[in-house]
Amino acid sequence: MKRNNKPRMSDPPFDDDHGKRNKDYELRACTWNVRSLNWEGAAAQLVDVLVKIKAVMSVQEMRWTGQGQRQVGPCDIYYSGHIKERKFGVGFVVGERLRRRLLSFTAVNERLATIRIKARFFNISLICAHAPTEEKDDVTKDAFYECLERTYERCPRHDVKIVLGDFNARGGKEGIFGTTVGKFSLHDETSPNGLRLIDFAGARNMVICSTRFQHKKIHQATWLSPDRKTTNQIDHVVIDGRHVSSVLDVRGLRGPNIDSNHYIVAAKIRTRLCAAKNARQQTQGRFDVEKLQSQQTAECFSTRLALLLSESTHQQLGIRELWDGISNSLRTAATETIGFRKVQKNSWYVEECRVAAERKQAAYHATLRSTTTRAGWDRFRELKREAKHICRQKKKEAEMREYEELDKLADRGTTPAP
Repeated sequence: MKRNNKPRMSDPPFDDDHGKRNKDYELRACTWNVRSLNWEGAAAQLVDVLVKIKAVMSVQEMRWTGQGQRQVGPCDIYYSGHIKERKFGVGFVVGERLRRRLLSFTAVNERLATIRIKARFFNISLICAHAPTEEKDDVTKDAFYECLERTYERCPRHDVKIVLGDFNARGGKEGIFGTTVGKFSLHDETSPNGLRLIDFAGARNMVICSTRFQHKKIHQATWLSPDRKTTNQIDHVVIDGRHVSSVLDVRGLRGPNIDSNHYIVAAKIRTRLCAAKNARQQTQGRFDVEKLQSQQTAECFSTRLALLLSESTHQQLGIRELWDGISNSLRTAATETIGFRKVQKNSWYVEECRVAAERKQAAYHATLRSTTTRAGWDRFRELKREAKHICRQKKKEAEMREYEELDKLADRGTTPAP
């Protein structure tokens, strides 16, 4: 018998495209249970991860209250949380590439949310889901899947529909579920929550893609137990059956870290996004009116404005034309003399915070090695506490500076610019 001495092939990096395909024709959709974004620097670190992997990400257990949108760095975070309590909460993180292609965001409840993305041939509807755990009663589980069904039915008929999130469901290898489940699951037996997910997918001709691709077990696992001995595959990506051939790969990414015991599940989907909204729209900034407190700047602004007004109002014009001339003169004079304000989001998240986060990330990567020891995990926990302490301290210092600035403005009898 002839032995094969060829080295075993390893899984290629998720960013490896083998030079066969332009990345502009791919959508990278990820899901991540972050456990919590309710601590200093969490949102900024999440955005840093998204910028590196260049994807649209669905997020579970954000623990933010209410519904809305926040801009953090170059990304927009859309969230749907509980009205009062900081529990559960789902949402999406959208980068610069897809910001102008986003058609809508719909917040359903603290366990479900949807977005629509403009594409060339079929628009894409993404549903972020966070299912109850196995310990919950059947009433809670039935209510979740009924709401998920209604959310799915509200999506436009011809859209590519993708449901992704933390389903707390283990799929098995029984082979009786046909094409709904792939044959490369991490588990041998299907859990009760897995049966619910399979029933939902099978009734709508959908496919659980996270079990269709063969990878190492470390890239199949999506959850790690606190004792670091047990792994489960409970986060999934589900897509319409007629578009399942567009899914090129689904795998777990262990490298990114945000102090969660879940790994990112990343799907690479072949599609052509619409280029109509690719151009970045010009937005009107806010003028830096604080510069007018300088007498020299105020005189320059007044002189320039008087000159522009004299040029635009020397003719007999109607009321609308007169107002347009005054408005344009004000805008031009302000642009030339005082300029626009530089808006800073999370200005307290300075380089020291990023360095602490990078040290923590390096210690986390060291724990992923098979030779890691208890000392390695202790080092990671120590750096994690240090990073949180630095972020908390910098945020507090920034808030104190803002309070002092407000007190100074109040003493002068002025109000800060909005």
